[in-house]
Amino acid sequence: MDAQPRLPGRAQDLRGLKLLVGGLGALVVLGTALVIGVIIHRLYAKPPAPSMPAPVPGAPATLPTLTNRLPAGDSIKSIAAAGASLAIWVTGPDGDQILLLNPVTGQLSLAVSK
Repeated sequence: MDAQPRLPGRAQDLRGLKLLVGGLGALVVLGTALVIGVIIHRLYAKPPAPSMPAPVPGAPATLPTLTNRLPAGDSIKSIAAAGASLAIWVTGPDGDQILLLNPVTGQLSLAVSK
């Protein structure tokens, strides 16, 4: 018949272990489904619309026009944002210079000259 006798306490201990393993397995499945759901949501989510900057008090309502022209032989090599201003790299026969332009007021100033 049965070679090994069954112990009643031992079967009860294994039942608890089986419940623990099953519960942890369910948590793994739910966690994986959550991660996949978040990834899919982020792939198909529309990016938020960019917000318009608030108008500066005292600033002109129209875009400023620059009355200063570049001298003959000068050319713009690059334009980059520099905080609230635009940095404009200008090259010419006199050398390189970086001009700062405030786009709100249209004020142009010399930052660096080589």
